[in-house]
Amino acid sequence: MNKKILIITPFFAPESHAAVFRAHKLVKYLKKEGWEPIVLTVDTNYTYNEDPALFNELEGIPIHRTKYIEPSLRGIYMWLTGKDRTYKTLKSKGHYQASNTNDSEYNGNNKKQSLFSRVYTFLLEHYLKKPDRFWTWKRSAIKKAKQLIKEENIQYVYTTCLPFTTNQIGIALKKATDVKWVADFRDPITYAKRMYSEVFKVYKLQKEIQDNTFKYADHITVLSSAYELIFNDQYEGKYNHKITFIPTGLDDEYLPTESKEENNEIIFVGEYLKEYEGYFFKIYKEAIKNIMNAPKIKIIGNLNINKAQAFPYVKKNKLESNIIFHDHMPQNRLYELIVKSKYTLILSGTSAHWWNNFAKLVDYIALKKRVIALVPEISEAKNELEKANLGIFLGEDDFKNIEILKQTFAQNNFNKNINFEYCKRYLASSQTKSFIKVFNSL
Repeated sequence: MNKKILIITPFFAPESHAAVFRAHKLVKYLKKEGWEPIVLTVDTNYTYNEDPALFNELEGIPIHRTKYIEPSLRGIYMWLTGKDRTYKTLKSKGHYQASNTNDSEYNGNNKKQSLFSRVYTFLLEHYLKKPDRFWTWKRSAIKKAKQLIKEENIQYVYTTCLPFTTNQIGIALKKATDVKWVADFRDPITYAKRMYSEVFKVYKLQKEIQDNTFKYADHITVLSSAYELIFNDQYEGKYNHKITFIPTGLDDEYLPTESKEENNEIIFVGEYLKEYEGYFFKIYKEAIKNIMNAPKIKIIGNLNINKAQAFPYVKKNKLESNIIFHDHMPQNRLYELIVKSKYTLILSGTSAHWWNNFAKLVDYIALKKRVIALVPEISEAKNELEKANLGIFLGEDDFKNIEILKQTFAQNNFNKNINFEYCKRYLASSQTKSFIKVFNSL
């Protein structure tokens, strides 16, 4: 049986962020299962942190990189001058301080933008991100993919979306070759407003790409079962027969030794978003009153963003001694901290992200950690946490939430009734076996 598969993603090692790891772990464990993954990705990482150690897990796996110029002033400047203005390089030189609010060169949240900034933003949104910032990669990626498919006799193609561009590449390859194409959706791309353009002509193209993806892909995989419901509504059930829910899995090899002694900590992983505001800090402050050994909160993620977004609320509630900020760190180190903690934390709010199977949730379930969850009553997060029996759910009532936290902090036995078998579904080995089942069915 031909087990060669082309993995197409703009996010790959050494990049180290949430969008990388679904494909990264798939590639790693496909090889362990006797498959021959071949990776096609971009040649330049403009925006993200990197962890070169990730390459150690991909020994012997071909990784092909084709030309990508970011359609921005930074991308053009780097292309013309050869000077490195990528985030990782500027960060290493101290250009980003904790006061910065994001990683991009241009902060579009400035209330008083110059005329130049307004014109630049217009060009970005109307022309330079159509359908997204990876459109400049499409041509070189398609050319290289066709070459690899022919030379390597590749039978399967896997794409991951967002961005929309990867699906355009998949559509082109499906039309031009005899490959079996699996289109993987990490997001419900034209459902949530923040994922698609507000410019109609750009959105029209994005929606056309999604429609053609469902038309031409041999199979659709989704990382949240909620996407099945969304796509059912968008296409009136037309494509339900070729949609499969496959949760992302934590790398089995990163599973740390379970600790008998737990640190009295609440771990929050990821970006502390503006919409979180200070609600949890407010109820946490009330819940720990008169508690001698109150759990501290560790916020782990991009230090620049998280300090800028969360610290004003920490200061307002006078919790400086209770909140600890850590910068982005390698996954194995992160998992060690999670395993040693008593609790983990998710803060999507009671009305947002009902469809989201958060990357951090994957880690929490796989590591079998109790999750303090401020999530919608009807949501993917609550559904999965209930199946694993790991959720400590907060709602809209301040008094009840404070009492729930007080009772939680007073408990000692946290492992009772955890569904250990269901937690295994959130391992990379399980993720990969589910994908192989899909590939073999085509």
